[in-house]
Amino acid sequence: MLTSVSLASAQSKPLPPGPMQAKVKAACTQCHNASRITEQHLTRQEWSAQLDKMVALGAEVPDSDRPALLNYLTKNFGPQKVGKVAPKKSAEETK
Repeated sequence: MLTSVSLASAQSKPLPPGPMQAKVKAACTQCHNASRITEQHLTRQEWSAQLDKMVALGAEVPDSDRPALLNYLTKNFGPQKVGKVAPKKSAEETK
C-alpha cells in the first residue's frame, strides 16, 4: 500500500542535472518533494525570496552556494520554462 507521501514522491518530476542538483535536492527535499520546486516558475528575485523563506524555516543554504542555487533554479524553473509558446492563430481563427 502506498502512503500519500510515497505516492507524491513517486509522481514528482526529477530535478534536472546540473552542478547544483545535489545541493538543491539536499537542501530542499528534506521537508518536501521535488514537485514543490519543479511546478513553480519563478523569477530570480522570487526564487531568492523563496530561499530566504526556506532558510528561515531551517533549510541549510550556505551563503557561498546561494548565487549558484539561484542560477540553477532560475535556469530550470524560471518563468520562461512555463510551457511552450502557443502557435499564432491564423487570420481565419481570429474572425
